[in-house]
Amino acid sequence: MDINDVNCLKEIADNIRSAVKPLFGTFESKKVLGRGFGGDRTLLIDEVAENSIIRFLKENSISCIFIGEEHGVQKIGEKLTFYLIADAVDGTTNATRGISFVSASLAVSPTNDLGNVEAALVMNLCSGETFEARKDAGAKFQDKEIKTSETLYLKDAVLGVDVSRAPNSVELAAPLIKKARCIRSFGSASLEICHVASGFFDAYVDLRGVLRPLDIAAALLIVKEAEGTVTQPTGAGFNGYLLTEMNRFSVIAAANKTLHREIFSVLR
Repeated sequence: MDINDVNCLKEIADNIRSAVKPLFGTFESKKVLGRGFGGDRTLLIDEVAENSIIRFLKENSISCIFIGEEHGVQKIGEKLTFYLIADAVDGTTNATRGISFVSASLAVSPTNDLGNVEAALVMNLCSGETFEARKDAGAKFQDKEIKTSETLYLKDAVLGVDVSRAPNSVELAAPLIKKARCIRSFGSASLEICHVASGFFDAYVDLRGVLRPLDIAAALLIVKEAEGTVTQPTGAGFNGYLLTEMNRFSVIAAANKTLHREIFSVLR
């Protein structure tokens, strides 16, 4: 089985979904087990999800350097040709409360570079719906090709904005909120960025400076392959950042360069 194959990533995501669905909305899912590689609390549901990935890799003799939110960097197998970076449960708070907006984010790269991801999949763990992309081969939702929306201006845009647990970002985002047609916030960054790729959202903005490579690695490729534009608020891209290090980011993902420029201008 080829870890660089999106079908393999789908199987991994299916395993995660099977493992965690019985825990959605349960008291047990919230049990704190410690702190993970990224510094956040590890809840039981996070541990179960990530263990399902590790078990799948070992049972299917898949070699890779695995980077997970809970257990960090692990060498699995002998032919360490690819990096697999995963946020097995993106939207843990939603999952523990039974809110149906939770995803698994999986990305594969031949190098230890956030900007060099070649295959990506994000699955809605509640519905089983998947977004996927291969580098230079476009993006898909439920096996159908997707493109970003044609919305050019904030006054017409449905904007995803996350300001949770970051009071300062409320002030930063306020000018965007005033100009946008509609604002939404659902609590799973990878899934919300994919909603830009599919045209469900026109843009997604997260100014909290908390997103890590494992949160965004898959979604970045998917939105780019859907012809979207994604940068940091400084205008910088994501090349050169190591997958194995927990750098923190803010993100602007927009349907096109015109809308991205307006968002960038408002924030500046």
